[in-house]
Amino acid sequence: MTINDQTDEAKILDQIASWAGSRAAARAWYQSYPIASLGGMTAHQLVTQGRTREVLAYLAHIRQGGYA
Repeated sequence: MTINDQTDEAKILDQIASWAGSRAAARAWYQSYPIASLGGMTAHQLVTQGRTREVLAYLAHIRQGGYA
């Protein structure tokens, strides 16, 4: 994992910790939840492929009341 990946991970964890219930639960989601609309990959997989913007856009969509 690169420094950029760590920074991107922190951005994502910060955004989801409140609805996940804890930082640990957010990390579990980040590492294991397949995001269907992003090819069934986890946020972690997407970030390691340089697709952080897609994950952040997905999270913004959810915050605005969109479907997961």
